[in-house]
Amino acid sequence: MSISIQLQLELKEQLGALANSLGGSLPIDQAVLNVLPEGTKSASAKRYGASSWSFTAKIDALDAEEKPVTFFLKASPPDELFYIICTCLLTGIEVCRWRARRCTAQGEYTGMTALHQAAPDLVPRPIAWGKLKTTDAPPSFFILVEFKEFAPGLPDPVKLGARLVAMHRNTQCPHAGFGFHVQTYDGARIRDVTPQEKWTSFFSRLLAESYRQDVEADGVWPELEVVYNRVQSHLIPRLIGTLEEDGRSVTPVLIHGDLWDGNICNDAETGDPWIFDCATYYAHNEMELGLWRAERHQLKAEVYRREYLRYYEASEPKEEWEDRILLYSAKTNFMFSVCVPGGAPSRKVVFDDMLHLIQKYVPWEEDSEFQSQLSQL
Repeated sequence: MSISIQLQLELKEQLGALANSLGGSLPIDQAVLNVLPEGTKSASAKRYGASSWSFTAKIDALDAEEKPVTFFLKASPPDELFYIICTCLLTGIEVCRWRARRCTAQGEYTGMTALHQAAPDLVPRPIAWGKLKTTDAPPSFFILVEFKEFAPGLPDPVKLGARLVAMHRNTQCPHAGFGFHVQTYDGARIRDVTPQEKWTSFFSRLLAESYRQDVEADGVWPELEVVYNRVQSHLIPRLIGTLEEDGRSVTPVLIHGDLWDGNICNDAETGDPWIFDCATYYAHNEMELGLWRAERHQLKAEVYRREYLRYYEASEPKEEWEDRILLYSAKTNFMFSVCVPGGAPSRKVVFDDMLHLIQKYVPWEEDSEFQSQLSQL
């Protein structure tokens, strides 16, 4: 299950209280100390920076040669759901963020490993994942990832497009099918990555789970219910199913899965893009770009999609490429709606986008039950 809206709001309040109460100090879990470079000593932590979902701190230490090394620490509040030490950055190593009650670290580490093998110039190298020693009920986990010094700003569209395409081309699934063998998440929200042989059926299930969570969080919206049912029964078979008809097929590639501008940074020295915080699964490569259609994301600029297409041609039928991306964006907008009380405005965006695509590809007949039901709402 995903974290409820109320619990998310309570968590933010707890994080603020924790930051004020600790007075700048933070303990370091023994599991983290155990994986630091041999000889590291004199580690101490102080409050540093700010985060919406974590307590952040700077850890100063000495390496085996008495040279200073610096760590960046992210921590969750010490209550029955969230425990100390989520993320720790040091010279060469990062211990990534916590996940509530779930070992999402394994999914992130497994996905990051595969992505890094395919694109070492785009994905930092993951080192290890494990369980923190001081938290047992429930347990908390961490992963270690190569540290990169980041600079603010949007990535260069040309560099990002070329490197993202290279990653997609080098991560074709070793077996036929879509999904992932380890559970992955949208933050703390579960997604359905159950392996499926066909992309059409996989996407249908993926969208269904995101819609289920939207309804669970925000309630049934009758108009959206009618439109969503039409998407599942008619639009997906037409717009996505066409990719797998008349001898065509979709090649599964490993996508980042949550590639918005908050998960992309520039190298402080070279300006090259780096991506992190993955939510990986095997998918149609165009699914990666669905997030870029969301209005809240800065990568919505057409130049990013255009640069990607320079290196990876749109699937056939090419003239329907933009509409497929629009439908793919429904999944991320549903998941975002779960985090926003009432679901607005992303829930309304999904409704408008789906209705537009239905009217373009699979319109209701004037005397049909669907048209009659929609007109009565």
